[in-house]
Amino acid sequence: MPYAKDAFHNFVVHGDAAAVNPAQQGTKVAAHHVLQVGAGQTQVIRLRLAARVPSADTKAFADFDAVFAQRLAEADAFYASITPASVAADADRANVLRQALAGMLWTKQYYYYDLDLWLNEHGAVAHLPAHARHQVRNRDWSHMHNDDIISMPDKWEYPWYAAWDLAFHIIPLGMVDPDFAKHQLDLMLRSDYLHPNGQLPAYE
Repeated sequence: MPYAKDAFHNFVVHGDAAAVNPAQQGTKVAAHHVLQVGAGQTQVIRLRLAARVPSADTKAFADFDAVFAQRLAEADAFYASITPASVAADADRANVLRQALAGMLWTKQYYYYDLDLWLNEHGAVAHLPAHARHQVRNRDWSHMHNDDIISMPDKWEYPWYAAWDLAFHIIPLGMVDPDFAKHQLDLMLRSDYLHPNGQLPAYE
């Protein structure tokens, strides 16, 4: 729904301030910002998120450039520290490595998959007599209940997680986020993922 910010940083919807929670509490927000960008032109939007509404005299963007520069310097230092010397000597190769690792960090997806509910909806639940059950895929995985963030190759191409691919993801992820990498391996071996017969979940 289109909205705009008034001079006092309050959100309004089609000019109606009462349409938005006056306490400004909640867990979701969607920004809608319209720009006219001409051919060959660029536009930059500066955005800061805050837990409270700034006062009228607050200079929210006074240190914006300095903070941005600091974060860029920190990122440069981090990637420089994990880039092998043989790669660092070639700026193009170093940039490819950095982009690849950034892609691994970015490409994660939240999965909520209650297989027992899914099977029930497809008439394949275990409590039905054998002749009444529909023979659908995953009918032996009623124990599975996914509620986690999982690494995956590309969200546009893989709308499911694959344990085989995930195992390979752990190698580069271990360079930039070893805790998350270890968690991903543990995830596939949990009782709500692993089949009682020892089979790992492959893909949906």
